[in-house]
Amino acid sequence: MRSAVAITELEKLKKEAVEADYFGHKTGLDSWKARTRAVFVRALGADNNLVERFDKLRYSLGMFTDRTPSSAFQEATRRGVRKACELIEAALWELGLASGEESVDEHAWDPDLWKHVKGLVEDEEWGKVASQTAIFVESHIRTWAGNPQDRSGNNLVGKQLYSDVFGDTSDYRLGRQASEREGWRALGVGFAQALGNVDRHRIQTRDDAKRYALGVLGLGSLLLTQLRYEHGDILQKAAE
Repeated sequence: MRSAVAITELEKLKKEAVEADYFGHKTGLDSWKARTRAVFVRALGADNNLVERFDKLRYSLGMFTDRTPSSAFQEATRRGVRKACELIEAALWELGLASGEESVDEHAWDPDLWKHVKGLVEDEEWGKVASQTAIFVESHIRTWAGNPQDRSGNNLVGKQLYSDVFGDTSDYRLGRQASEREGWRALGVGFAQALGNVDRHRIQTRDDAKRYALGVLGLGSLLLTQLRYEHGDILQKAAE
């Protein structure tokens, strides 16, 4: 769950606790507790300390007799809800820190590619960011280059596609000199073999998933950006 969405939902839940008078009675309290916990887990993670503390809160008396006044039960509920709201405040503070971290600058990426993966980045679906980047870049380059095909009439894919599109005789080759063209071709082929073959076929689970995904996004964006820079006119014609 995005931090901004979680903050909005937690603020609503805190306001609801006051307006519905959960401090004085239990009607609707179970639903409120479940919804609050769900936001905690989705926004902070099930192993966050605030989730554990929320689960340990009590909203009723631990011991009582038939002489215990009803006001004591109400006060127990108030204490539990007050403590829950204090945890909501702590969660809002933690989420505020997270939302204040350096964000991904959308202007740093190829605009079409960013539009395609923006939602995944905002949802921190890093494995999907990498796989969708690999798929999108290959598809976009194939379309821009006029859907090149092999001798059997099949669309070129992966290494073959990049080798053809960035080949020395291609209208879409990149670089002015032979060494530059070789370098750009190697980047494209490397993107297809080292990243595309992995990320298109499975979602990777790794500790550095965000850093890896942004690296894939960066290389894919670089290839598209250079194609726009060197061949913008013919790419536009090919896309029409």
